[in-house]
Amino acid sequence: MKNKFQIHGICEPRFESVKDAFTQNFEEEMEVGASFAVMINGKYVVDIWGGHKNKEKTQTWEEDTICNVYSTTKVPTVLCTMMCVDRGLIDLDGKVAKYWPEFAQNGKENILVRHLLSHTSGLAGIEELVPSSAWDDWYRIISLLAAQKPWWEPGTKCGYHSSTHGQLLGELVKRVTGKSLGTFFKEEIAIPLNIDFHIGLVEEHIPRVSPLFRAQPVMDYSTLILEEIFRLANSSEIVKAEIENLEKKIILDYGGNDQFTITISKGKIEFITGKIDKPDLSFDVSRNRAEALNLIFNASYEEQDYVSENLKIKGNQKDVIYTTKLLELFAKEARRLGAVGIKLALEPVEMRERSRERAWQAAEIPAGNGHGNARSVAKVASIIACEGQLNGMRLLSQETLEKILEEQIYDIDLVLQTPVRWGLGVALPTKNRPRPNPRSCFWGGWGGSAIFMDLDAKLGIGYVMNQMRSQPAEETAKNKYHSDTRGNRLITAVFKSLDLI
Repeated sequence: MKNKFQIHGICEPRFESVKDAFTQNFEEEMEVGASFAVMINGKYVVDIWGGHKNKEKTQTWEEDTICNVYSTTKVPTVLCTMMCVDRGLIDLDGKVAKYWPEFAQNGKENILVRHLLSHTSGLAGIEELVPSSAWDDWYRIISLLAAQKPWWEPGTKCGYHSSTHGQLLGELVKRVTGKSLGTFFKEEIAIPLNIDFHIGLVEEHIPRVSPLFRAQPVMDYSTLILEEIFRLANSSEIVKAEIENLEKKIILDYGGNDQFTITISKGKIEFITGKIDKPDLSFDVSRNRAEALNLIFNASYEEQDYVSENLKIKGNQKDVIYTTKLLELFAKEARRLGAVGIKLALEPVEMRERSRERAWQAAEIPAGNGHGNARSVAKVASIIACEGQLNGMRLLSQETLEKILEEQIYDIDLVLQTPVRWGLGVALPTKNRPRPNPRSCFWGGWGGSAIFMDLDAKLGIGYVMNQMRSQPAEETAKNKYHSDTRGNRLITAVFKSLDLI
């Protein structure tokens, strides 16, 4: 296949199919700007980039362009934590409260360090509803986590700590080293190894940053969430008392075919697909359909202008005020009575893409606000892939490195609702997400970024892009090596080039 799209960088001839796959992602209009890198035994064999930093395609994606990689940040965070383990500062089987005394509240006295790393601590989210901007305030979040009761018995189940993972591990690192997680990473890893990755982005790097472009979300799971909200609301005695004498017909219109009717009659709530004639009022959402669940069920948004722009409510004002409060009550009771998934689904979230905000970029949010490109992500991956040593510098002993690959739990993740085999902070190969070599681990970030490590092949891979992508569940299920189709295509091409598959 002859490449028609202009790709920059280096690509050894044996990886020409990788370059073709990278080009294909652009030609199918899945990308705006992206980078992809592969290291073998600590040396780059692929380091390519292409596209643009802006949707108008007037600013070229450059060699040093970086962007927010969301949860791909977790691997550098885990690496910092495991370096503390290697130095004897942290014991994997030690109690978290030994290092962080305030943590020993509300049944968390016996939570172990390995429980934090393996997403089994029961602290997958924050019970108190806080605005998204609260995550910029380190002390506020760690105080809430220290005071909170676990959502399940620690060590018995896994539930992806999508937001809390970074603060939990970062506070441990801070307690034993005196350095914030971002500072530790910068001083102990990034500067010595010349890795252009940042957890807490300083002003000088802003001109190189490409913003992320939010994808139109799919409604695959939203109907299930709506059904669960109303099922739980029907089981609430508080809700039953409120609606005992209420007769109401409400339409939730998400656009297209995503239209739903709520009928409240004789103390019961019924949720059905489709519209009815002459509703008492309707909630219409013109875009950001899946996220709009929170517009309807949560009043804690800071950006009211954005809410009003995206949410149109039709009905008399008295009905609107009452019904809005009623839906908030449904959500509150669903969150109180529901399992982990519904708690997290109904957390306040910003509708706007936060990676564009200077406050988000500058804060240290080690679960999700790392900034880098594929070159830097692949280099982080290579520290693990090369068994703790890179460029003549040893960061982890062989013994500690092997612990990362030890299975901690293999179960249906309570948040992701899919089987996950957790090592210490990384996912391990499974039947659904296989890898050619067993001594492999991986993870990725919201929107599509990826990091992969293969210790047998000494292979480190990084994929970073600015176009976030949502895809139907059936498309995700078909992808073996990365949930996002673009990354899966690239990683598959690498494996084939190396005759691993």
